[in-house]
Amino acid sequence: MIGARIMKKEILAVLMAVMLTGCGDKVGEFMDIDANIGMNAPALGSVTSVTNAETTVTEAETTTVTTAKTREQLLDERADEIAKGMKIDEKIGQLILGRASSDPAADMQTYHLGGITFYAEDFRNSDPDAFRGKIADITENAAVTPFFAVDEEGGSIVRVSKYRQFRDEPFASPRELFNRGGTELLAVDTQEKAELLKSIGLNLNLAPVADVSEDEGSYIYDRTLGQDCETTAEAVAQIVHTANENGLASCLKHFPGYGENVDTHTGVAHDPTEAQVIYYNDLTVFSAGIAADEERTPAVMVAHTIYDGIDPEHPASLSPEIHKVLRERAGFDGVAITDDLGMDAIKEYASSGSVYVEALLADNDLLCVTDIHTAYNDLVYAYNDGIINDEIIEKHLHRILVMKLEYGIIE
Repeated sequence: MIGARIMKKEILAVLMAVMLTGCGDKVGEFMDIDANIGMNAPALGSVTSVTNAETTVTEAETTTVTTAKTREQLLDERADEIAKGMKIDEKIGQLILGRASSDPAADMQTYHLGGITFYAEDFRNSDPDAFRGKIADITENAAVTPFFAVDEEGGSIVRVSKYRQFRDEPFASPRELFNRGGTELLAVDTQEKAELLKSIGLNLNLAPVADVSEDEGSYIYDRTLGQDCETTAEAVAQIVHTANENGLASCLKHFPGYGENVDTHTGVAHDPTEAQVIYYNDLTVFSAGIAADEERTPAVMVAHTIYDGIDPEHPASLSPEIHKVLRERAGFDGVAITDDLGMDAIKEYASSGSVYVEALLADNDLLCVTDIHTAYNDLVYAYNDGIINDEIIEKHLHRILVMKLEYGIIE
């Protein structure tokens, strides 16, 4: 945790160089920068200064870094303390972000879920008071307060504001807002989302979309900013920063970038883009979101697309190579969430074993699932068979608990 916070300064310096020169157009010119990102990051404790345009860290900045390190140490210690008091079934349950069922409180009591995701149908026949009551009931049955998550992107993907009992009109799409008022209007919109979602008990918005698309005919275009990577990076950083200021956790999606690919809800998508182009286009945006705040780190959702230039054999969500890119190149040590493991694009990869176990072994921390029962039992069986061990579970649990502590979800 501590090392990643220091790395954020380095990432931002590299990011600014990329953004000033242009994304993708001059990939070859950044090969010398490549070594400075993640892959050859300095060891913890060896960083004495960070240079950007020959500017050295001042004494005041050094004090800030020291304070941040102390805070991270406290978070790590508290997370370890909480974990020590948990039973193994509770630890395994924390690795699951389950879709809300007809009785989510019972699911929480049975499976000890790390989080619950709500969809439009969960708000259709509800209202703010009733929904707050549901959240309270679930929390009462939780060993550890869960993430209460929703996809409230704006535009075509809205769950809460779709219904007038929650908001007079649905939130507009980020693209529409940006075209009307730039990042300033996006900040206003994000604050309003945070106020609404938090007021009914939600604490994690599975947004913003950090994908880059300028092709109006692509599947993901309507959910993106519709701008190039420099502009998208600036907007995503603003959204994450504003959400953090208002105490709402964000989730950047869909790593390492959806591109102009087909809908993975219905089938497998292969992205032929070269790795270096992805690194200096799409990762620019994700790195901006990750580095948007020194105090709180958003989650990152990993896509189901197969990226032929990085790992042609596995969907990103099941690929250790893709997660290595996320952890080492993008400098991310927070919570990695799979896209929904019930999607058609992922089902065929379960034939060789449990897709849930494979996703965990690929280095995801939180598994987004609809079939909670199967996901939980698969993880329990894998633990009992020695396929996953205490060290693996503790690693993912630690990241989840630290994020919950960062956002005040637990204390």
